[in-house]
Amino acid sequence: MEQGKLWMPAICQRFHITHYTVHITQKHHSSTCAFTLLEMMLALVLFAVGVVASMELIQRAHAGVAQGENVLIAAHLAQQRLEQLRNVGYGSLADESKAAITDPAGFSRFSREVDVTPLHSDTLRQVAVTVSWTAPGGTADVSLQTYRSNTH
Repeated sequence: MEQGKLWMPAICQRFHITHYTVHITQKHHSSTCAFTLLEMMLALVLFAVGVVASMELIQRAHAGVAQGENVLIAAHLAQQRLEQLRNVGYGSLADESKAAITDPAGFSRFSREVDVTPLHSDTLRQVAVTVSWTAPGGTADVSLQTYRSNTH
């Protein structure tokens, strides 16, 4: 190679190209990187908002399931007591003050109250059983009622 001449690729020599120009441009990546960083930060913020919203939804669903379970248990306990009172003689029906449920075992977080109200010259009585429990934000209760007549 002669001194002062640049090396030319073989294709240029084959077609007798004697001059060519190489343009080298340098791109400034700083604005592109800053925009990409901004996009990543925005994506992370949106992801965080989505995660927080999902967690709130899961918590509310769990609380709803727990509340539904308590309502179901309370209704069962009230129905059970009404069935027991069906087997009690009409003259023995009486009010029961609010007390924690000990029978069946395992339901002490619930309390039960029985209210017997005479109707129509004491030939008909309304029997109401109310089961209550402590719920988030206060107390909740389920009340079931039936009627018993004095038939001989």
